[in-house]
Amino acid sequence: MRKLLLTSSALVAAASISSYAVADVSVSGGFEWAYKSTSSGVAASDGDDFATDNEIVISFSNKTDSGLTVGGKMELGNYNTDAANTTGIIDESVLTIGGGFGTLRLGNEDSINETFGIGEHDLIDEDLGGAPGSSSIVTTAGESGSNDSNKLAYVTPNMGGFQAGYSIADSGTATQSTDQTAMGFSYTMPIAGGSLAVKYNKQSTDGTASAETEAVNYGAQLTMGAASVIVAHGESTIGAGSSQSDDREANGLSIRYDLGGGVSIGASTMEATDDKDKTTAGVAEKYTANAAEVSYTVAPGLTAKVTYYDYDYKRGLETASVDDSGSITQVTISAAF
Repeated sequence: MRKLLLTSSALVAAASISSYAVADVSVSGGFEWAYKSTSSGVAASDGDDFATDNEIVISFSNKTDSGLTVGGKMELGNYNTDAANTTGIIDESVLTIGGGFGTLRLGNEDSINETFGIGEHDLIDEDLGGAPGSSSIVTTAGESGSNDSNKLAYVTPNMGGFQAGYSIADSGTATQSTDQTAMGFSYTMPIAGGSLAVKYNKQSTDGTASAETEAVNYGAQLTMGAASVIVAHGESTIGAGSSQSDDREANGLSIRYDLGGGVSIGASTMEATDDKDKTTAGVAEKYTANAAEVSYTVAPGLTAKVTYYDYDYKRGLETASVDDSGSITQVTISAAF
């Protein structure tokens, strides 16, 4: 009897292993090293810095007999500079269930407004920013408020170039006041041998009268051969009614061109203002920035980039902050597998 039970257990285990083996499992990732030189009027920001930004992604996908595609993804990341180290952070961990109805995302994944977000920085590989940490301004015209907290999200199937989505993030039984909802959509159409993609998104995060946030972002990307252009607009507020402390608006434009031979160039410009932080003389909190980047593919999976970024910040009525202007030059080596 014991022998029969052992044999039966072995058969069940073998069947289980066989069922798991049909899943496609992959491991991918990227490792990045950067040298950044910042020229700033703020002593704490001025100077040089080394940084690394590394990520490993483990994912699987399996198709059931009923036609559903079940997948899972876990991202483990590490980012550190000379001053700080964030070792062993699980960035995203999510279960996906897809089919003709669309895709459900269950777990720690981006808010839907990031899925359908668009900003001028999307055509610049390295996201840089020079606004003082004490400022309340945005530094891109893209989506804002997205996070990787635990949430339920749904994305429709692609219907003739149209796609939409919705997500709900619950902050927990003790902090219901910071729940978040987000939505977005995109429409992509062919045009003169290229394509035009239009995107819109919105998010709302609950809070007290002074902490409630709202954000809207929309824009378009035109791709024609080796060239891509993005125009984007973003709006966001913090607080509501008489407790509103920020009313920010940003506009951005960028272009990227593939020169061939592994070389591409990109450039962007943006301007953001906060009319709630405006002095009696009419000077609002304001941030302007311009970026230029050259990228060279040294070998498949290995890329070298040089990014130049200049910025100007006026604090307006943001009295806790300071005026600043300067530039950042960064050399980046990226490897992907």
